[in-house]
Amino acid sequence: MNPELHLSTPTNTNQTLALLHNMSETAYLRKNFTQLEEAKETPQNTVPKIQKVASYLRDREHWKKHYLPRLVSIGLIDHGKRKLELGEKYKLMWTAKYLERTKQDGQTLYQKIASNIEQLKERFADDVISDFGGDNEKLSWILFVDGCSLLQILEKADLKNPKEMNLKVDQLVLVCHDVLLLENQLPYEVLKLLSGHQNDDTLVSSMNKFLKFHHLSPDEESEEKCKGKCNNEEGDRAMDEDGYASVYVNETTLYDAQGKDLPFHLLDKLHKTVVCDFQGYGNRCSDTTCSDTTYRNIKELRAAGIKLKVEESRKLTAISFRYRWMWLRAELTLPKIIVDDTTATSFLNLVAYEMCPDFENNFVISSFVAFMDSLIDHPEDVKELRSAEVLCNSLGSDEEVAKLFNTISSDLVPNCGIYSSVGQEIEKHHKKKYRTWFALAYHTYFSNPWAFIGFLAAIFALVLTFIQAWFAIHPKC
Repeated sequence: MNPELHLSTPTNTNQTLALLHNMSETAYLRKNFTQLEEAKETPQNTVPKIQKVASYLRDREHWKKHYLPRLVSIGLIDHGKRKLELGEKYKLMWTAKYLERTKQDGQTLYQKIASNIEQLKERFADDVISDFGGDNEKLSWILFVDGCSLLQILEKADLKNPKEMNLKVDQLVLVCHDVLLLENQLPYEVLKLLSGHQNDDTLVSSMNKFLKFHHLSPDEESEEKCKGKCNNEEGDRAMDEDGYASVYVNETTLYDAQGKDLPFHLLDKLHKTVVCDFQGYGNRCSDTTCSDTTYRNIKELRAAGIKLKVEESRKLTAISFRYRWMWLRAELTLPKIIVDDTTATSFLNLVAYEMCPDFENNFVISSFVAFMDSLIDHPEDVKELRSAEVLCNSLGSDEEVAKLFNTISSDLVPNCGIYSSVGQEIEKHHKKKYRTWFALAYHTYFSNPWAFIGFLAAIFALVLTFIQAWFAIHPKC
């Protein structure tokens, strides 16, 4: 056996392995640099897309359940992933009833969805669409059935008459809960294609009717003001081949042919309804202003003589601080809040929607939750809010309400500019002690008739004591 042959064999093997390693490393780096170049050309989303709740929100302990449907899944994200078979049967029934009620042909409506499926897919995040592997037929069927079901819900869901939906009232409550989840949304265009209406007003009115009794919706007067702000000047209505008003996308907002601001989906409509009086995007305060503002809990406010007052309109931005009676009385006005079993779910899904990376907004809901958390530290704070009729507690104990706001506000990054003026006025009130003393004196002696009578009695007794002492020192000759 030739010894040289044995010596050269391992050397050649090592060289071959090193060469293969270098080739593999080169391919790996080439792939990574290609992806890096492609990342620069990634287009920005022109409109929000229906997407999953961010993992850093969903993974928080005890809060995952607030993002999951309990009876009915609407849309693509939860379809077929959880045990919601009963809801699937209900959706087929509602679709059949919707077609019968509107006298429309199911195959014709399905073809409307199928012929626009490529455009509709663009309304969903890539990871949502990828779960279906390009099966456009399945996607079209899901959007057709779920869209007809949602339209039937918007028109016929009435807790006073649940038989309209062939449900018991407890099931209908769950349905109304499920359709407002972030992951249970359908694009507005799907509803538009299936609605059969000649204009958007009827469809939007159906949404308004459904949301009217939601505990976060403002009163009718505030809603009318909102409509006045959202409606632009009327123009000619463009019609498509089927006789429906056209819908187009302009930058980050969806409009109809008249220029009216349309919702992206039902949860977006709820968001627009709640924050209708605060549409601006450039109102964040400076870092200095934010750092100088200290929000105080209700107990501290009451100790400083600040009286709570309720704003009946229920607008979340209807928060103000003012003085009355020539600086003798300080008032903090807060919107009326109803806290029940749905409050956590409503706020968490609206906050999750605001935190979607492709939804430009001013974080009004997040800011309100953070502001309420600053006011509520203890059950005694909740009690004071109840006494002032600011808060209606249908959840349970005051301790549960305090825990609710303290928990859902965690990990939020609010827009401190929204309530900065209120915070600054409260801070000025605390720093100027004479105002605090005047306000506290008014709260102590003039807040109710008995306190005022007691104050007058004390003054009268003091005057009598002074007169008695005067005549004791200076007796008459």
